[in-house]
Amino acid sequence: MSSDDLLFLDSSIQEIRNELLYDIYNEKPVNNAFLSFADLDIYSKDSSFFNRMGKAIRLSLLDDRITLTNEQEECLNLLSKENLFISAPTSFGKTFIALEYIARNKDMINNVVFVVPTIALMNELRKKCFLYFKDTYILITSDSELEQYYSYTKKIIIVVPERISAQLFQKYLNERNIDFLIYDEIYKLNIDKNSNKNNSRLIKMNYIYKYLIERSKKVLLLGPFIKNVSFSRSKMKIQKFITNLNLVYNDIEFDENFDSYYGSSEDKRFIYFDSPDNIVKFLRKIPLELPDVDFDTKIIEWISENIHPNWYYVSCLKKGIGIHHGKTPVFLRKYIEAEYAHGNIHTMLCTSTLIEGVNTPTNSLVVYDKPRGVFELNNLIGRVGRLNVENPQSGKIYITSKETWELYDPNEWIELNILYEEEEILTKDKEDESLYLDKKSNTEIDNNISDLTEILSNKYNIQYSDIIEAGIEFKILQRFIDNYDSITLQAKEWNVIYNIKYKLLKEDNNYLRHLKIAEYSFENSESNNKEYLSIDPVYLLLISNDGMKSVIKEFTTTFPTCTTTDINLFIDTLFKIDEYIKFKLTKIVAVYELFDNKNLFNPTDNRAFIQSINMIKNYSNSSDGYERILTDLGFPKEDILKVCNQIISFEEINGTEHKLKQLQQKKIFEDLSPFGKKIIEEI
Repeated sequence: MSSDDLLFLDSSIQEIRNELLYDIYNEKPVNNAFLSFADLDIYSKDSSFFNRMGKAIRLSLLDDRITLTNEQEECLNLLSKENLFISAPTSFGKTFIALEYIARNKDMINNVVFVVPTIALMNELRKKCFLYFKDTYILITSDSELEQYYSYTKKIIIVVPERISAQLFQKYLNERNIDFLIYDEIYKLNIDKNSNKNNSRLIKMNYIYKYLIERSKKVLLLGPFIKNVSFSRSKMKIQKFITNLNLVYNDIEFDENFDSYYGSSEDKRFIYFDSPDNIVKFLRKIPLELPDVDFDTKIIEWISENIHPNWYYVSCLKKGIGIHHGKTPVFLRKYIEAEYAHGNIHTMLCTSTLIEGVNTPTNSLVVYDKPRGVFELNNLIGRVGRLNVENPQSGKIYITSKETWELYDPNEWIELNILYEEEEILTKDKEDESLYLDKKSNTEIDNNISDLTEILSNKYNIQYSDIIEAGIEFKILQRFIDNYDSITLQAKEWNVIYNIKYKLLKEDNNYLRHLKIAEYSFENSESNNKEYLSIDPVYLLLISNDGMKSVIKEFTTTFPTCTTTDINLFIDTLFKIDEYIKFKLTKIVAVYELFDNKNLFNPTDNRAFIQSINMIKNYSNSSDGYERILTDLGFPKEDILKVCNQIISFEEINGTEHKLKQLQQKKIFEDLSPFGKKIIEEI
């Protein structure tokens, strides 16, 4: 730690603050001097002139209903002078500080870049930015939007790290300075030195971090529960502001015999699980013996028609239960979040998506599974009892296992080790870490890189700088060259896709375990000594014209003795495969484009390979570029073509949200799914 770092981690002050919050939330009288001392005077009921004047000075320019705390105001003052790193509990209002700074300096700030780790957070932030800045800035979340509004002066770019790797984004950012960079949830750059998992995404995220901080005039890094971080390699001049200021009160209870899992309309509740599979196991173990809620009939009918009437999400929604995890389709996630906040969903069964994008207030949290560490547990708890000065209501956290209870320690914060800021190579993807993060390597790594570079240059006329720019992983490129003929010279698309899956992306096929025949009830009658199902759902999804509906029908037709449990397992696996296609299989596209730019393919010999690449591209992108934007916003695939065909004609209207609002006046609006209609109505 430096002597210049601003640290506010005094545990004794935190104890006083917790006692004051307890009194506030239980409507007990509180001394205003104590509130001021603990930076809790936003709760003060004192109507004296000086108190009102103090609050008026700290009134938000962005939202005049909000009074900033002294520490928030200090952060804004620091940010006006220098780069800033803020570590604080979840309720501190870190993202709001970034938005407030933009509002106060919008005349001087043209290019804003927000980097967030998940699409859920990206969507959440886009909503807020549209609310606050729709008349000032164009919002950009994809390269297709950037292409449309490339020449516009004032933009807020909100992206997950992978999208910055797109060539158009890099071209744009190479031409312009970033006036204000906000990297949210900075802990995602942390390297766990004891982990042996695939680090390709971590390396890419750190590469983007390196790329962006070098191009930014002002940098704001945000994260929770971080006690220290070093910027020794980048040598970035940045003020650290680390505080334990918590503005809400939560009651935490340990009860091994807890069994009242489900919430109600008066007691909305999250239940945390460490995996989607454990949610399914929980539903089998704890039956839904609940009355039906006043559910949206049109939503239920649509899901039944377009996915399957026996899908367990349907029965859950009828009981007021939402399921929210990374494999839940985006359109359904957005609906569940909205219904939980304002509708008839009272219980959300969720994984860590709870702490990565669901900024929905909740009354209580049940920690059913053990989190992956004290950091994740603290972050989970921070999502309960969100700030409400006018009507403060405490949250309730139920911890159901002794192991989790012993893990809990609100004062145990992490030492953040940003991979790029570490001198040594620390991941098992050593070549990528060396190349993308400019780290010194050993002889073995140098030889591996040199051998591949020589082949690329001599045989394909490709330089490694081109590969870095395209964001291609070393091992995938190496495997592509090793299997060049068996992938590019196949006669049939099915064989091309098969070889890409098993020869290039073999570590990424996690969905396969749920395609084993042994997982299904018809194991004995249908196996024929085969390990996996006889249908290939990856290929079937790629060629489907109606999404998952036809693939599910293929499954039930091929296996007529399948049970409801079998159907549910297959549907869940399809959503995992959908994610696999969008985020794993698409890695081959950058490889193809790299080689295609050197005119290495021809339409005769490489027909099936070229067609396979087009199938993968078309799965998540339309020719006009709107498909990715609409998918991010939560439109189901069945709506996207209809919407695309209409909004491309609104050339005189700027901004995707403004274009979508126009659809309410068009005949097409009535043809949209209930999900699509809700999204447009709520803009």
